[in-house]
Amino acid sequence: MTVQELFITSVGIDVGTSTSHMVFSKLHLVKQMSRSSKKFEIVNRKILYRGNIYLTPLIDKETIDFDELSKIFQKEFTKAGITKRDIDTGAVIVTGETAKKKNAEKIVSLLAAEAGKFVAATAGPNFESVIAAMGSGAVTQAKKLKKTIMNIDTGGGTSNIAVISPDGDIIDTACINVGGRLLVTNGSDNIVEKIEPAAQLVADDLGIIVEIGKPVSKENKEQIAKGLVKALIEVITKQDNISEVTMKIMMTPLLTFDGKVDLFSFSGGVAEYIYGKTNEYYNDIGKEVAKEIKKQSQKSKLKLHEPLELIRATVIGAGQYSLQVSGATTLVTEDNEFPIRNIPVVVPYLPQESPSEEEIEYAIAMAYKRIDMKEGEAPVALSFHKTIGLSYERLKSFAKGIVAAVPTIVKKEMPLILVFNDDIGNSVGNVMKRETELKTNIISIDELGLREGDFIDIGEPMASKQVVPVVIKTLIFEN
Repeated sequence: MTVQELFITSVGIDVGTSTSHMVFSKLHLVKQMSRSSKKFEIVNRKILYRGNIYLTPLIDKETIDFDELSKIFQKEFTKAGITKRDIDTGAVIVTGETAKKKNAEKIVSLLAAEAGKFVAATAGPNFESVIAAMGSGAVTQAKKLKKTIMNIDTGGGTSNIAVISPDGDIIDTACINVGGRLLVTNGSDNIVEKIEPAAQLVADDLGIIVEIGKPVSKENKEQIAKGLVKALIEVITKQDNISEVTMKIMMTPLLTFDGKVDLFSFSGGVAEYIYGKTNEYYNDIGKEVAKEIKKQSQKSKLKLHEPLELIRATVIGAGQYSLQVSGATTLVTEDNEFPIRNIPVVVPYLPQESPSEEEIEYAIAMAYKRIDMKEGEAPVALSFHKTIGLSYERLKSFAKGIVAAVPTIVKKEMPLILVFNDDIGNSVGNVMKRETELKTNIISIDELGLREGDFIDIGEPMASKQVVPVVIKTLIFEN
């Protein structure tokens, strides 16, 4: 039976510097019938349940409390009336300063395994910038308004920046260590309980002495917030003379986009203060940072625009925008076991449209060398960007060249994962089975654009095995 539409239940989980929360969504996919493709596309996203917002539990300042987090999210599943068996896909993302905790990588993997059968474990400042821009609605608004929008997701520890073109494409990203929870006091006496390195750098630059266990004045808190926001404004306005402090608290390279930005939208927890949605106080500098963003934005003549989602932007992005599906002409042999997680993407650069077997083998060897991996030591996704044509002889040479390049994968019976931009996954897989010694452990999927440096998770084929669900991500945890 040919399936024309799919309904998928997705979960997004965000473990942030200040708060943690989850969102459940329903994704509606419809097969788009065109001359060149029969790919499923997501045509509608509906939020089923917006979770409560919890303070992120920590055992100590370096360690996330997994047991407490697990209890929180189990409670949210119950409140939503959704079981883990209902979850088809989604993502767990650890953001901001929390991504620097010593057990962050372990926590995100454990939560992903607990949350459902195909829930990705993700982290990384550029990835956060992308999904926050999507989850905030800034991407949709840029396309609707035909404006270039810069979305800045300012949470407890970081500001994740994404530049969105009038076509709705994210064309640049960056991240800086500016957030509302970089300095925390006990509240009543303003005794300092925590100061993160970024806030300490700004304080030192301003000549302000801040020590754990000692009080900090209201004025000094405001000055530190002002210094942090000054660094953020330098980055988002692309100033010529970036200060030394700003460069030290950057978590990624600076923005390279040099065009005009029409609107600046803020999402994240600090945005709740910027747009006057809350007055809650968490004994940190969130309010001060928000006040400075408004003041310095006005001074720099930035046109602020309120996005559709604020504090939940990242978690909605994780749940609604992390999933992609392959084209509908794939080949996956029966012996593969899913999900397959955290597969690095390798891009062999083919020299011409009709490469020889030897040229294909060489291109794959060079791709492995570029990422310092030996063939067969672990599965990789070989992503081919060029069209190789559909003639049988070309497909035969292509399949033979690939198999010749991966003798250890064949010997060890590891999955051979092939990903194509074009609609040829099934053709390559079938020719490979017919013309080479490799008959099993083939995953040949198409109509996905991957870049070297990406990682992917691959879920079990669905829609009567027509398509393969994939989460494309970057796995970066700070030391």
